[in-house]
Amino acid sequence: FAIGLVTSGMTISSKIYGFLNVKGISAGTWDPTLACVMGGGLVVSFLSYQLVKGFNVFKNDKALECPLTQKKDGGKFSVTTSKVIDTKLFIGEAMFGLGWGIAGLCPGPAMFLAVAGYQNVLMRWWPSFFVGAFLAEKVKDIQTGKDSSSSK
Repeated sequence: FAIGLVTSGMTISSKIYGFLNVKGISAGTWDPTLACVMGGGLVVSFLSYQLVKGFNVFKNDKALECPLTQKKDGGKFSVTTSKVIDTKLFIGEAMFGLGWGIAGLCPGPAMFLAVAGYQNVLMRWWPSFFVGAFLAEKVKDIQTGKDSSSSK
């Protein structure tokens, strides 16, 4: 995954901004690289699902019931079956997209850059990511009526 991110240039914030700046289409400066990377991910995901029993589009008698690293009797793929598209989903994806667009990084490239020792990522992006994750859990607890202090 990391090699793919580096090879495609997705660890470079300007590539993300170049894609998100749709004004660049008319100016001829828009960078479609991210769309190509997403398309490649879609192809790999689709082909991978052909190996998962019950989720394959094409008949496959050798489809797997569980990941190769798990035992058949207790293991299973973690594939969502929810088809619900609700307000929480839209708000969540909008928040993720805004954070990704503002920062110019999604978690995958951020992990790579942190391991590579980039100080901006280590000192700015990751703390913001953890604060956002913490706040998201608090909002989820409020929505579900849980008191997170009593569950620990």
